[in-house]
Amino acid sequence: MAETLINGGILISIFAIAAPFIFVLLVISMTTKRREKKEYHQTMDEDETKKMNDIYKGLKDLNRRIDNLETLHHKNNNKER
Repeated sequence: MAETLINGGILISIFAIAAPFIFVLLVISMTTKRREKKEYHQTMDEDETKKMNDIYKGLKDLNRRIDNLETLHHKNNNKER
């Protein structure tokens, strides 16, 4: 019985010493994961913004080309008359 109390006391002492270190490691791990997740989302937002800008630029160019084709078409129709 005395050995159980001594072993139990040793376990409690080891836990009391190790618990703060384990807690700190968990906090650091959670903070690191949160930072990585935030950086990932920021990178994704930048990529999406770049893609949206590229699409917008492409649509502007397409609109300009359509306007030019309409102008040419109207000029050709006026020449034929």
